[in-house]
Parts: sequence; C-alpha cells; structure tokens
Amino acid sequence: MKKRLFLIICTLGMVAFAFSLISCKAANDFDILIQNGKIVNGTGNPWFNGDVGIIGDTISEIGDLSGKTAAKVIDAKGLIVSPGFIDMHTHCDRGLGRESTNANLNYITQGVTTVVTGNCGSGTFKIRETKEAWEEKGIGTNAVMLTGFGAVRNDVIGVENRAPTPEELEKMRSILRQAMEEGAWGMSTGLQYIPDRYANTEEVIAMTKVVGEYDGIYTSHQRDEEEHLVEAVEETIRIGKETGVKVNAAHFKAAGKNNWGLLKEAVRLINGARAKGIYITADMYPYDKAATTPILAIFNVPKDAQYMKDIEEKLMDESTSPMERLKLFQQAADELAKALADKEKKAGIRKITIEGDPEKVNWVKTWGWHNFTIVSAKKNTHLIGKIISDLAQEQKRDAFDIIADLFIEEKNDLIISLCTMSEDDMKYAMQQDWLMISSDGSAVPFKAGSVHPRNYGSFPRILRKYVKEEKALTLEQGIRKMSSLPAHLLQMKDRGLVVEGFKADIVIFDPEKVMDNATYLEPHQYSSGMEYVLVNGKITIDNGEYNETLNGNVLLLTENK
Repeated sequence: MKKRLFLIICTLGMVAFAFSLISCKAANDFDILIQNGKIVNGTGNPWFNGDVGIIGDTISEIGDLSGKTAAKVIDAKGLIVSPGFIDMHTHCDRGLGRESTNANLNYITQGVTTVVTGNCGSGTFKIRETKEAWEEKGIGTNAVMLTGFGAVRNDVIGVENRAPTPEELEKMRSILRQAMEEGAWGMSTGLQYIPDRYANTEEVIAMTKVVGEYDGIYTSHQRDEEEHLVEAVEETIRIGKETGVKVNAAHFKAAGKNNWGLLKEAVRLINGARAKGIYITADMYPYDKAATTPILAIFNVPKDAQYMKDIEEKLMDESTSPMERLKLFQQAADELAKALADKEKKAGIRKITIEGDPEKVNWVKTWGWHNFTIVSAKKNTHLIGKIISDLAQEQKRDAFDIIADLFIEEKNDLIISLCTMSEDDMKYAMQQDWLMISSDGSAVPFKAGSVHPRNYGSFPRILRKYVKEEKALTLEQGIRKMSSLPAHLLQMKDRGLVVEGFKADIVIFDPEKVMDNATYLEPHQYSSGMEYVLVNGKITIDNGEYNETLNGNVLLLTENK
C-alpha cells in the first residue's frame, strides 16, 4: 500500500513538474527577443530603433516590445539589426557536402545566411539528390541551387565544339525541366569556359525559355569580361528580352588595365535595357583583383610533356584528396621549374603559353599580361602590387622571361591575381540601384591552400570600406544590396527583409567594429564584428562566437510559390 501511494505521489509530482514547464513556456511571448537595436530592415529606407520578437523560424513582431518576455533575450544596444545577407554568386556547392566545410563558417562569420550555388555553368541538375545529401550532414547556411548549363550540355554531348542536334537540344531541355521541377531556382552559364563557350546565343535562349516556364532566373558568367565586355552584356540583355526571364550579369567587371572604363559603358547599356522593361541586374565582389593563384596556373605545357601529363591526370581525378593535391601542385611546380630552366623546353612552353591551347583556359593569350598582378611573394616582396605588363615595361624585358625567372626562383610562393580591375569603375557600378554584392567564393577549409580574401571578407568589406570609410554607399544602401535586392531577383517571398512574417535570418553587428580581416597575403582570417547571426530563427553566432550548430536549409523554388 505504501509503495503504491509512493508511486502515485511520484507520478503526480512529475505531472505537476511537466505542467510547470508548459506554463513557463506559455508565459514567454517569444522564443527570442532582440531589444534596443537600430533596425536597418533591408528596404533601403532609414534605420529606426526597435525590438524584434521571434517565434520559431519567423519574425513575429517588430516595435516597442518592452515588457515582453522570451526564452532568449539579446541586447542589441549600439548594434545594427539587419536581414541576413544573401550571396548571389558563390561556388559553395563544392564544400557544403563535406564535413570539413558544411558549416560554411567563412560565410556565417560574414553575416551571410543564404548562399546561391551552382554558378558559372557548373551547378548540378540533381537537385533532389543533392538536397538530401546536404541536409543529411547538415549545413550552416541556407543554400539556393542553380542548374549549370555546362553541366547539362556536358551530360548530353560532352565537350564537343559543335551545336547540339534537335534531339540533343530537346534532351538538354528535358534535363533542365526536371531540375526546375525538383526546385532549382534557375540556370547559370559560364560562357568563357568549356563546354559553355561552344554554345551560341540561340542555344542558350532555347534553354533559358525552360527556366521561364517556372519563373526562374538566368545568371551568367558572361562570354567576355575584357575588351568585348560590351558585346557580352548585349548578349545577356538579348537573352532577357527574347525569353522574358530575369537575367543577371555575374561578377560584373572590366578586367585588364587596357579595358578600364568599359564598365561604365556596360552600365549605360543595362540602364537603357531596364528603362525598356528588361529585368537585368548584376552582382560584384568588392575587390579590384580577381581569382588568386600560384603563377603556375598561367603556364601551358605541350601535350607531349609527360612530366606534367601524369600530374594533371591525378589532379583531374575527383578521388584525389586535398592533401594529395597539395603535394601534386608542389611536384608540378618542381617539374615546371626544371623545364623552364631548359632552353629547348622553355621555348615549347613559351609558344603554347603565348599562342594558347584550344583544350585549355589560355590566360595569357586571352587576357594579356596587363591583366595579371603580383599579390604575394616570399622573396621578391618589392614586386607586390605590380602589374606584369608594367613590370616588363620598367625592366625593358619580355614579360614571359620575367615570369619564368620569377617562377624558377619562387615556384608556388609567387601568387598572382588573374584579373585586375579599376577601383573607379567598381565604385561607379556599385552605386547603381540594381547592383548586388557577392563573393564568387566557396565553402573553404580553414588554413588550407591559397584562396582569395573574398571567401572570408566580401560583405564586411562593404560595411567597413565602402560604407564607413569611403562613404560610397549609405549603410541602408549597402544592406539592401546584400539582402532584399538578391531576394527580389530570386522572388523569395519571405526572406531578405526584417519585417513581420518573414523568416528570421538576421544579422546583428557592431558598425564600428565590423572588419574584413582577410588579405591577399593572409586570406584565411575570419571576419569580425558580427555579434549574432540567426539562421531560420536559430542562433549560429552567439556573442561573436560560433556555437557549433548547423541551422541552414536547402531552399527550393518549388516551395517558394
């Protein structure tokens, strides 16, 4: 009897405790309450003081919420509360499926809560399969997938330099249509790359019309970013005009010192097209130097050079591990240095580097020496910042000979940028209402390899350099370009703004301390100043520290309607 009474008392006690928990939870108005912040809501309108109440993954209430309670209260006094940033142009699909990079920490620490992946024609058309794989491991940011034109074309006709047959084109359209059915947000092209560049405009238009059936977008690494930039923009405009699809010019730039000034003409074309009702935008990363790479990348070697062929085959093998790749790059550098020191072999390398190889990206033939800048060197530090064409003029020597000698001396310790842009051009384009901020980066493993600082610093760089220091943009303009503007292009119905009913992707940052710490010399440095980052209503950066959570989702166009 006593035992039975004891069990009844224990049971009643547990029930009472459970009810007390429910009662406590019900007593809270919100799950998270952000108080005392300066809200820049993403519209471009002036900031205002206010509080933000969050329930679940949604912004429930905005205003004076004093007296309201929450399970978690964040005091944002002196801080900016803004929408989470949306990066319109990334290649994060390369890292989101890997445990070492699926947290996407180099983006989370920038305040980026959503990355658009699959750019430059390389995005997968296996949307459902990729979503399942990423979400099984977990991802740190939300992800939007574009299907790559090149990936589809390669699947149907390989890398052949020809037009598809009518049957092949219809198969390509069918694959793209299935990807859109599975939730792709549109199609990307990389028209400077193989196999995309083998397609004429009519073929791209035929594919883009499929995207239009689902009200998706078309975004393009355009056919040229140098002397033929204007013609490339005209092609993008034509695609938008003839399909009715919203189009975007990716990583908008005029590369190469000889082409500075062309970006302003490209801006004029876009403004004219928009005035005629064509929906065209562009995105830009805020650096005047593009992809960085060891100088090894610009040399081409003859096909019969067995000393490099074996290494290239191993590098092309997807099963080769990152550590093995680093060793192979070092081996390649050693072999190339030996070849450049040999008079006969050097002549062969010079010829194919200058004249180009039809099966490779030909940096020198396509862009010229005026497009390369030395951004890092261990021994020849006095050359950092020098454009190669200027260096050749100063030394009155052949540019190839200069670079060959430097490579023999430094090998992979000499880093160059592959494109050089005008800061004046960049600011002019950046100030256009339709220009978005992006990174053209990836989910990268910390401290692994030489990467561009844009992987770690693009968005804080806007807030620090172009808003705070140079005042090229207002705070409100800068945040709009990083939030609601890309959301509007994608037609996201509930992200990109701090307004009631929208998803709680929120960044809380200190405008005085926000800093892009990554440099060309030391790129693997996380940004600072982002005090809190919320992804889908859950805190990922808490008081400036990553809390080891994976709160991102794969977002689908089919679920956005």
